Amino acid sequence: MKTVDKMEVLHSQTPEFIEQGETGKFLKLIPDTFIIKGDEVDGTFNQAYAIRHLNRRDMLLIDTVEASTKSAVKKLVEEGYNIKGILITCDGILKTAYADLATISKDAGDAPIYAHPRNNFKDSFKTKDLTAKDKTLDAFGINIFDLPGSEGASVVVYSDINDGMLFPGEDAVGSAYDSELNSFSRPEKKNENNDYGLAESWAAFDTPFTYLFPRKGKPGFNLEEGHQIDILNSLGKS
Repeated sequence: MKTVDKMEVLHSQTPEFIEQGETGKFLKLIPDTFIIKGDEVDGTFNQAYAIRHLNRRDMLLIDTVEASTKSAVKKLVEEGYNIKGILITCDGILKTAYADLATISKDAGDAPIYAHPRNNFKDSFKTKDLTAKDKTLDAFGINIFDLPGSEGASVVVYSDINDGMLFPGEDAVGSAYDSELNSFSRPEKKNENNDYGLAESWAAFDTPFTYLFPRKGKPGFNLEEGHQIDILNSLGKS
């Protein structure tokens, strides 16, 4: 898998780069990995992501369901990219969806939509099982971790591209962009049992990662082993 030239991408790995980036436009963070700023909720903008395959044609999208991301996704299709799938990390993501899943799929070139099999979507669209073995996901080096989210079933998406990238959806929240901190915490507690299960899952997580790209808050870049341990200790603290 492709690795990272740290000097090449250093400028994009700052909170200022993301904050100043245009909403609804894919911004390149590291090789073949992009962030897109979505709707602002409670003073914090949501974040979705795209991974480009090494063949330079195929794309995998993560949580791109909001009205502010619609045009950018359609533009990818117009430019000739093949959207191989849209991954939905948890039920809560669809609270800000601009349309039903059939429309979102159509706007992405009829891309399949992957979701947790125990999802509670109020939608008749047939999603693919995000936790099952899948050739498309394998092509992007994807491994799925099934975690009990703050609102029920959820997943953490891992890709071995770029020395290991973690997309926790809403299961980990980054520091605010106006903060000097660069830490991660679990989302606000909505269910005692789910929160306990999520803490236990993070405490047991042992897959190394170099980047952490959350739904909300500052991402983590070039995370060395010590920093990874600190992050997991914080997320796993009960």
